Amino acid sequence: MPFQKINGAILIIVLWFMVILTIMVATLATETRLSAQAVFYNQAKLANWNDTLAALNAAQMELLINRMPDPPGDSGEELKKGEQRNKNYRFDGRVLNLAYPIPDTVRVRIYDHAGKINLKRLSKKQMRQLLEKFVNKDITKVDALEDAWQDWIDRDDFRRANGAEKDYYETLNPPYTPRNDHLETVEELLLIKGFAKIFAGVNMNAAFTVYGTHSGVNPNLATRDVLLLLPGLDEESVDAILAKRAETEFKSITDFNEILQPEQLVELKSWFNFSTSRFFSIAIQKKTANLKTNENPNENPNENENEEVATKQRAYIVTVQPRGFNKFPLILRVDPYGVLPEMEDKSPKGPEY
Repeated sequence: MPFQKINGAILIIVLWFMVILTIMVATLATETRLSAQAVFYNQAKLANWNDTLAALNAAQMELLINRMPDPPGDSGEELKKGEQRNKNYRFDGRVLNLAYPIPDTVRVRIYDHAGKINLKRLSKKQMRQLLEKFVNKDITKVDALEDAWQDWIDRDDFRRANGAEKDYYETLNPPYTPRNDHLETVEELLLIKGFAKIFAGVNMNAAFTVYGTHSGVNPNLATRDVLLLLPGLDEESVDAILAKRAETEFKSITDFNEILQPEQLVELKSWFNFSTSRFFSIAIQKKTANLKTNENPNENPNENENEEVATKQRAYIVTVQPRGFNKFPLILRVDPYGVLPEMEDKSPKGPEY
């Protein structure tokens, strides 16, 4: 073989070797970079998770502390005209300053379930009022929905005139059977014939609960979502309630005389109560740059954009039941991607406790 051909073959082999080596180095560099990014993101997620757990523990301790009696001579916050603020009413979803420090990457809200509509304690009249608001008091639709509700919670398989029982639900895809008892979860309400349609768009876990023995809703604790569902209330009256309770707590139905019409009070009389519960939802929310907060409302000048973002705020939400002074609360439900009540940050901020 001529010498030139040998040199040419060697040159081609060397060039191919260099190409292959370059590809291998580039591949190795890419894998190394991806591995480094994966490690970074895993470390960030682990740090976020640690911050969430730390905040959750601090929030549970806050609930334990709240159950302890006030020290002698310290019966609460002094307000104008000598009024006293009920410390239990701070669990209305506002951003809390806790007794124990939490990481500055998260913030904590606590919701007392006395501010939610208890599906297990709804009377027939209250359910009808609730349904009437969704279907504009269309009697035919209300009757059908009410019958379906009654068929779901009664203990027999006899179908009401406009209701639905086992024979109807077994024709669905996938099929299922009615509870024939009180609801066990909030989401179960959407399984009842016709209810998924009328409650479409409602933040169910923000508005309803199945925990506790309370009936009615405490207006000092109710979120905007809940108040908008109650009969007789509209956007304007809900804004008035939220603004008023930022100044002073409601103690009886007569406290609404100045802000609501008599016909509204008639409808609400069976809905409002002023007790608290022993069930709470703790929301751990990660702070982000584009999230409008009560602490610093000017951190982003585009206020309208921030308000839109705030309508769908997500959080790690844990529902708990305190069990005394020396035990952590019993955990009843965990929602890692829970949605906070709508427009929460637009609600008037209450006083510090």
